[in-house]
Amino acid sequence: MKEERKKIGSFMTALFAVVFLLLLMAATASAAEGPAVMITDYIVEPEVLMPGDTGTITLTIKNMDTQSSESEMIVTDPLGTSQQTTTTTSTRGISAEIETIRLSSRSKDIEWLKEGTQRTEYFNVGALGPGESITISLPIKAAAYARDGTYFPEVYIEVDNGDNVRYPVRVQVDSSELQLLEQDIPSGISISESKEIAIVVANNRPNTVSGVNVFVKSSNDDFEFTPEGIFIGKLEAYEQKEVEFTLTPLSEGDHDLYFEATYKNGNNVHHSELTSSVEVKSSSDVKLILVNAPEFVLKGDMARIDFDVANGMAKDIKAVSVVPAIGGLKILPSEYFIGDMEAGDVFSASFDVHTSDLSVGETTIPFKVLFKDVDTDKQYETEGYEVHVEVREPQKSEFPNQMLFGALLVILVLVVLAVWVRVKRKRGQRERE
Repeated sequence: MKEERKKIGSFMTALFAVVFLLLLMAATASAAEGPAVMITDYIVEPEVLMPGDTGTITLTIKNMDTQSSESEMIVTDPLGTSQQTTTTTSTRGISAEIETIRLSSRSKDIEWLKEGTQRTEYFNVGALGPGESITISLPIKAAAYARDGTYFPEVYIEVDNGDNVRYPVRVQVDSSELQLLEQDIPSGISISESKEIAIVVANNRPNTVSGVNVFVKSSNDDFEFTPEGIFIGKLEAYEQKEVEFTLTPLSEGDHDLYFEATYKNGNNVHHSELTSSVEVKSSSDVKLILVNAPEFVLKGDMARIDFDVANGMAKDIKAVSVVPAIGGLKILPSEYFIGDMEAGDVFSASFDVHTSDLSVGETTIPFKVLFKDVDTDKQYETEGYEVHVEVREPQKSEFPNQMLFGALLVILVLVVLAVWVRVKRKRGQRERE
C-alpha cells in the first residue's frame, strides 16, 4: 500500500513538472511577441569631421529574433515498471517590419544632410527576417559654426510590429588642419644658382587624411620650380612628411613663394597655405673681371683684351667658358673654355679683336660667362661685361713732303749759287779787260 502511494506521488510530481514547464513556455512566448531589433555596429566616416564637413553614419541593424528551445521530459508509470523519455524542440521567428529610420539631435551642430529635399528620414525600409542584418547609411553634416567636441546624435528606428529603438552615435568634430612649416628655405640666393628648398607637411588632426598634394608657385613667375607639385597621398594622424623642390631664380629682387596643400577629410576637400620670401641677388656670383683692354686702337691693328673669371659662389661649377656676346666681329678665340671651377677659383681668359672691319669711333664689345650647376646640370650665364674700345683712323706719314721740300730748297740754293758764281765770273772778266 505504501509503495503504491509512493508511485502515485511520483507520478503526480512529474505531472506537475510538465504542466509547469508548459506554462513557463507559454509565458515566455507571450512576453516576446514582437521581434528584437538592435544596432550591432556603426561606422562614422570621416572618423573626425571638420566644421562644414559632410559625412555618413553607416549602421548595421539586425533582427535578433532567432530562438530555438529544446526540452526533455521523463515519464514513469505508476507501477514503476517502465519510463519514457520525450524531447521537444521548438523554433520561432518573427520578421521585423521597419517603418522609419531617422536621425535626431538636440543641437544643429550635427544634422541629417538634406540634398535637394526636405526629407530627414528613410520611410518604409521593409521587413528584416529573423537573424538577418541590413546596412543603412545616414548622410550627416557638421555645421560651419560647430565647435570642437563630441556629439551624440540619436538614431531612431521605428518597428511596426515590435519595440522601437533609440541609439546614440558618437560623432567627433575637430577644426585642426594640415600645417605647412618651413624646413629649409634660404633668405637669399644668387641669380645664377639653383637651390633645393624643403618644407614639412604636418597632419595635426586626430584622424587620417588622404589625397595630399603640395604645390609651389611665385607671384610673377620669378622662379622656376622642379617639380611644381608633389603627391604625398595619405597622412596618418599626427604624421608629418618633408617635401623638397628645386628653386631656380629668373630675376633679381625680393620675391614671394606660395605653398599650398590640398587634402581630403573623407570626401571633403580642404586647403592649407604657407607664404615665404627669398631675395635674389647677383653678389657671390660668377664674375668676369676686366684685367686689360686698350683705350684706343688704330683701325687695322689687333686689340688684346684680358679677363679674370672668378667663382664667387659657395659651390663648384662646371663647363665654364667665356664667349663674346656679339656677332659680326672677328674675335679669336670665339669661345674661351675653362672647364671645372671650384669655389673661390680664379682663371684667366684672353681675346684678340681684329679691327679691320670695325668702323672708326667707339665700339662696345660685350662678353659673358657660361657655366653649369654641378647638381642640376642646368646651364646659366652671367649678365656679362661690356668692353669699350675706341677705333681711330691711322695718321698719314709727313716724311715724303719734308723730303720734297728739302730737295726743292737744295735746288733753289744750288741755283742761287750757280747764278752768283756766274755773275761773279762775268765781273772778273770785265775787270781784266
